[in-house]
Amino acid sequence: MMKPNEIRAGLIIKGITIASIANKLGIKPTNVSFVIAGTRTTPRIQTAIAEALGKPVDEVFPITPEEEKAA
Repeated sequence: MMKPNEIRAGLIIKGITIASIANKLGIKPTNVSFVIAGTRTTPRIQTAIAEALGKPVDEVFPITPEEEKAA
């Protein structure tokens, strides 16, 4: 699991902005920020962030209890 500041730093290093991820998904940048901060869990946004970082989703974000129950 990566911490929010590690995710943000990884995106900066790759030259990827939160706004660019949001534009690609057709959502507001605040939604991406909420997922990075861990205040929201949205698989679609988590996947886009992980892909931008070039990492598997489960390496970037922890599995939530709700996701664990669904599996």
